[in-house]
Amino acid sequence: MILAVDPTCAPTTALARTLLYNAFMNSEYVEYMNTSSRQRPRWLLALPALAIVVVGACTSSLEPNVDSVSSKAVLGTAESFAVLGGSTVTNTGPTTVVGNLGVDPGLAVTGFPPGLISGTFHKGDNVALQAQKDTTAAYNTLAGQAVTLDLTGKDLGGMTLGAGVYHFSSSAQLTGTLTLDAKGNPNAEFVFQIGSTLTTASNSSVIVINGANDCKVFWQVGSSATLGTGTAFKGNIVALTSITLNTSAKVSGRALARNGAVTMDSNAVSTLSCTPSADAGVDSSSLVDSSPSPDAPTTICCGSASAVCGGACVNLNDDSANCGSCGNACAGNQVCDTGSCVACATLCNGVCADLANCDTNCGQCGKSCKDNQTCSNGSCVQCKTLCNGSCADNDEQNCGSCGNVCASGQTCQGGSCVCQ
Repeated sequence: MILAVDPTCAPTTALARTLLYNAFMNSEYVEYMNTSSRQRPRWLLALPALAIVVVGACTSSLEPNVDSVSSKAVLGTAESFAVLGGSTVTNTGPTTVVGNLGVDPGLAVTGFPPGLISGTFHKGDNVALQAQKDTTAAYNTLAGQAVTLDLTGKDLGGMTLGAGVYHFSSSAQLTGTLTLDAKGNPNAEFVFQIGSTLTTASNSSVIVINGANDCKVFWQVGSSATLGTGTAFKGNIVALTSITLNTSAKVSGRALARNGAVTMDSNAVSTLSCTPSADAGVDSSSLVDSSPSPDAPTTICCGSASAVCGGACVNLNDDSANCGSCGNACAGNQVCDTGSCVACATLCNGVCADLANCDTNCGQCGKSCKDNQTCSNGSCVQCKTLCNGSCADNDEQNCGSCGNVCASGQTCQGGSCVCQ
């Protein structure tokens, strides 16, 4: 009877959970099992009866029952977003985002370009509004999951965890590598409830093994999340306040901030692991995009110098995030020229700037054009088209008219979407 009890499942009361854990994991009980009946402490003799009482509240599997959580059921419309901010979304350097990018109730998205997105921008529109509502619902759902194990005060680095709901009453820290093991269960879910901040040290990582899925990992963060330089992270970050991705941090999943900013610096955020298949940068003139975004264009058109990288058509001759080949990113002080990373002519705050056409560095570093202006030949000029108060001239998200989105790999020229 004792062997049939699963001490990792969640009993109906905290007292029962504590008694079971102590009974089956404590070294005293192991010693008890190896002694004669006359030598066994009397209080331990009652444990088999306790096991019979509480086993009915547990699952028959050795894994906790957390399969009821799914990314679509939890995230709702926010599932199509790779990045979602509350106040702003800012970027520095050649960041790549695969999936939608949005902000609400704020309107500001800066740093694209040089950042690249395979998906759709949603700045304060109805899609972003609903996604934020669903993010709030997801936050509350995750926070309400029954706890499998309390890890308060422990560093996640060096741990190997099975499916379950893991709780931190305050902050959580990752230094090194966290391994999440699905043990062959394709429906395995991993939920981390964090009372305040989530922080990772530089070059830390989350890895998934034995059938675990990146997008079935959820991080519910009670304030803000900060990923250190070079961190390789997996899962959906759902933060109450803000999310900061330091230089070269990568997220296979999502960065969803309810109230604050999402701040990026030469990062890669992708939802591709949430889809059945993903491309490997194969050259093609016409492919079907496997992006999970339901409102993103489905046709990718590529020119002769282009390839599909991370679900988006890119020009390998001049794409600083995929220079010469998919994933070959140029440094912040370099630009991609005919497939090779070379030093750029002008640096503004350590990042290459095209002074002739850059709205935030027009003619000189730091000179920003107004929302109703665009940079042309180094001068801020009046826009011909305004959408939501922002300039939309030659804007792939508002080509020819507000809301007319060009397909991935197309550019807006003269109010029409054309292949690059």
